[in-house]
Amino acid sequence: MASPRTVALYFLSLSIFSLAGALIYFTFEISNIGRQLPTILTDIEKTSAKIEPVIKEIEEVRRLIPSILQEIEATRKLVPPILDEVAETRKQIPPLLKEAEAIRQQLPAVTKSIDKAADATVIAAKEIEATRPLVPEVLDEVKKTREAIPPMLDRTEQIISQAQKAGKEASKGAVTGIFTGIITAPFAIVGNIGRSIAGLNEEEAKELSKKDYALLEETVHKVLLSESAGISMNWNNPENDTHGVVTLKSIEKNDKQECRTLQLKLIKEKEILKEKRVRFCKTSEGKWELTK
Repeated sequence: MASPRTVALYFLSLSIFSLAGALIYFTFEISNIGRQLPTILTDIEKTSAKIEPVIKEIEEVRRLIPSILQEIEATRKLVPPILDEVAETRKQIPPLLKEAEAIRQQLPAVTKSIDKAADATVIAAKEIEATRPLVPEVLDEVKKTREAIPPMLDRTEQIISQAQKAGKEASKGAVTGIFTGIITAPFAIVGNIGRSIAGLNEEEAKELSKKDYALLEETVHKVLLSESAGISMNWNNPENDTHGVVTLKSIEKNDKQECRTLQLKLIKEKEILKEKRVRFCKTSEGKWELTK
């Protein structure tokens, strides 16, 4: 069995050998690092070149941070009003939903009304279609009526002329009968007519022709038949440049009688020949009489 000294020497030699191996490996690694050092330095240089722009960007970002923080602060201040508006909008949603629901409930009735309107349109279209065949007949009737008007006007002119002559020759009752035939209404003038209506004297009366008197009397009859005061009617005789205006100024009614006041204006060759008011009252027989 070896002595302790021998064992110690053995381990010492082993340690020295290990140390020598470690020194050799370290030297080898140092040599490798020495060979790689230029490449490492180059990489460091490249990294430094790349880091500088990054550092500049970081610096720029740092300078922008205060303005960004201010904008964030301003945005934070806007948040409460926005939240309030959102809350107010939420409150309005239920009434809107109720109104929408009410509209939905009314839709069936509206739809029915539309359907009825559509049906009515169809019916109206059918009625129009049925009426179209009658249009030619109506137009033909209108044409015939137009053709019949001139003879009727000629006959009326003759009747007026006859009435004027009768006013000079016949009695008041005869005049009333003639004008009752002209005006198909329960109104007729009795008493003074023609020249007496206008209140003309002998000289003024010569300025008007028989046709003027006839037109005046006819216009007076028409105005007397008006339902309300303020109605005016014109008459015109182009043969001698004479015309006039008859206006219903007032209507007076009481338990006993109804009277009407007319305003007469006669114009001859653009000059006023006569202007006056006359008064008519209805008799118990339902006829109009010229009063003083």
